[in-house]
Order: sequence, then structure tokens, then C-alpha cells
Amino acid sequence: MRLITCVFLVGLCCFFWFSQTTLFASTPDEWFIGPSIYHQIDYPNTVQFYLSGFSDEDLLEVRLKYSYNSSKILSYKYADPVSKGEIQSEVTLETSGSNYIPPGTQITYFFELTSVQGKEYQSPQIKFHYLDPSINWKSTKSKHLTLIWHDRNEDDINSLIQDVNESNLHLTKLLNIPNRLPITGVILNNRQEANEAFPKISATASKEELYGGFAFSDYNTFLITGLSRDGIVHESTHLIIDQSLHSPATRLPAWLNEGIAMYFENNHQTTGKILQAYSSGQLFDIRNMDTVPGKPSEVRLFYLISESFVAYLFSEYGENKIKQLIINIDSGKSVEDAIFLTYEVNLQKIQSDWLDSVSSRFENRLNVDIGSFGTSLILSVAFLIGLLFSGIGWLRYKANGHDSDDHLRSDEYEEGYWDRK
Repeated sequence: MRLITCVFLVGLCCFFWFSQTTLFASTPDEWFIGPSIYHQIDYPNTVQFYLSGFSDEDLLEVRLKYSYNSSKILSYKYADPVSKGEIQSEVTLETSGSNYIPPGTQITYFFELTSVQGKEYQSPQIKFHYLDPSINWKSTKSKHLTLIWHDRNEDDINSLIQDVNESNLHLTKLLNIPNRLPITGVILNNRQEANEAFPKISATASKEELYGGFAFSDYNTFLITGLSRDGIVHESTHLIIDQSLHSPATRLPAWLNEGIAMYFENNHQTTGKILQAYSSGQLFDIRNMDTVPGKPSEVRLFYLISESFVAYLFSEYGENKIKQLIINIDSGKSVEDAIFLTYEVNLQKIQSDWLDSVSSRFENRLNVDIGSFGTSLILSVAFLIGLLFSGIGWLRYKANGHDSDDHLRSDEYEEGYWDRK
């Protein structure tokens, strides 16, 4: 009896041992052995992703899955499937041209494999910032803002980021954003770095060095040339404004978006004095300022008008009205309807009052449409004396149509409306 019992117990133990061994061997990861994944940045054109290992089974699919910054949206690219045995897979992610990815973007990625038999394997996740690997980058984080920089004094960075955070916090409270997303900014030290990092807008823009910074709402990332408080405030303001919008179809008029960004730079008193050098016939009609013009001479004036007009809205009607204006536009109303609903007066009347506030030399109201941006180039005050307003547009175009010296100052910035495609 004891012998039978011992044999039974030994058999039972062997059964459980073989059962456990079989269950362990059938776990999903067991068929793919020794995985290794890594990436290599070929800045500013591509990122290469690599997977190696050993598979006991033929592979049906090899997928690279990746996401940007805090986004929960996963994108994917396929590698060529291979037979079982030693695995060497490679996936290329384009980062320039139509596939442009701004430097500073955090990329999270992993590989996902499926065998012909239907078994799956997922590699560990890896995170990295897409940056020029030849540069020794550093980062400074404070609250919702991270600045990535190199070869600068860290005390200057710390002082700057605190100042920018105060401005960003003011705007966040104004727009009532309960859960603000983190923002990353990359500080570029010179024009050569900027030429590599910036998106390629046009040959003219590059030649004129028109852009000092760009903001990308899809990535909550901005790029800036130089250690400028105003530039960083400007670009981060664009990103915060975009976070306040609920409808993906909403696009604020450029005069409002740029005007708010420049208003928070706190230079509007100086701007008002600069505008007094222009006649009312040179100024654009706000109703025609939904987009930023392309010519450098027009862009500068566009910025001055946007900043001055938005500063007037802030001073005359208060901050809460700006918030309500954005809400009304975000709800789908046209700009002019949103203006009337917010301020209980039409845009033309507000514009007329603003002109009066800038200079008594301006007409009390705009009686005619000033025209397209193509006829709104800057003429010197001396050249304007004695000319009738009806001839100003034509003379302005002839005199300044190709002035290569007329470009943005180093303290002016433009995100190129890449923040909303």
C-alpha cells in the first residue's frame, strides 16, 4: 500500500512538473529570444529604428509603433517580414520636408511582432528627444515648460524660464485651461542652427531670415533663435492659446493670434509710437488680416497693427472679453459675428476708435477697403507727402516691391502658422 502511494505521489509530481514546463514554454515571449532595439538620428532628415533577435517561428508582421510627446495617438510603420531564425529589421522615419518633425519632439517607440501562427511580441518602450546628436544638449524644466539648450549660462536659463512661466501662468488663468499640457522649447544659438532646424517655408523667407521662431501645436513644441524672453513668451503663448481651443477646426484670425502673442511680450507702448510714423492709408484693414502676408515689409507692419489693435481691445474692454471672443470664434461663429457678440459693437467701429487712439492724424473711420496685402508695402513718410491716398497703393508697390533690406528685426518672431495645418 505504501509502495502504491509513493508511486502515485511521484507520478503526480511529474505530472505537475511537466504541466508547468509546458505552460512556461507556451508564453508569448518565449518564441522571440534576445531582443535588442535602438535608434540612430540622421539629423535633420531621418531617424532609423533597429530591431534584432532570434525567432523560432516565421514572422507575419514587424511593426514600429511610435507617438510624439504626450499624445496618446500611436502611429506605425511596417518593416519587411522575415523568416524565422536571426532577425535584423530596420524602419526609417522621415523628419524633413512634408514629413517634418520639429527638433525637441519627444518620440516614444516600440516594436510589435506577429508570427505566422498568430503569436505576438511587444518590445519595451524607448523615449528620446529628436535633436542634432552632434550637439551636447542640456534641459531645464520648470512647471509646464522645458527649455532645451546648449553652450549657454545655466543661470541665464533659470532666470529666463521663471519669467516666462509667470507670463504663461497669467495667460493660462485668463483662458481658464484646467489641465495645461507641458511645452518644450528648443533654443538655437545662431542662424546656421536655425536653417537646419526650421521648416522650409520658401526661398524668400530663408533669404530674408524672416522667421525668428516657430510654434507647433501638434507637438506642443517651439523653436527659437537666441535667448530672447520676448521670443519664448511669443511662441509659448501661441501653444497655450491653441490648448484653449476645443474644436479641431478652429483657426483664429492671424491678427488675433499674433496680437495676443505680441501683447504678452509687453512692448505695445513702443509699438504705438512706431505706428504713428505711418499714415492711415498705409494700414491694413483688420477684416483683411486673417492670414499673415508673405512679403517681409508687409509682415512687419502686420505685426505692428495686430499688436496695437489687440492691446486696444485689452485696455478698452478688459481681459475677460478677449477670452469670450476666443470662445465665440471656437464655437463656430465668424470673426465679425464673434466680435459683435462679444463687444456689442461691430468690427469697423472698433477699428475706427482704435485708429483715433493711435493718432489724431488718422481718419475717424476706414471708408474704403485698403486692399490686398500685395498693395500694402511701406513707403517713407517723405515720399508720401502731397500724394493722394488713391495713388498710394500703386506707388508703394513700385517703390518697395523687392526691398531685400526690409525684413523683421531680430526681436520679432513668427510661427508661420505651422501650429494649425
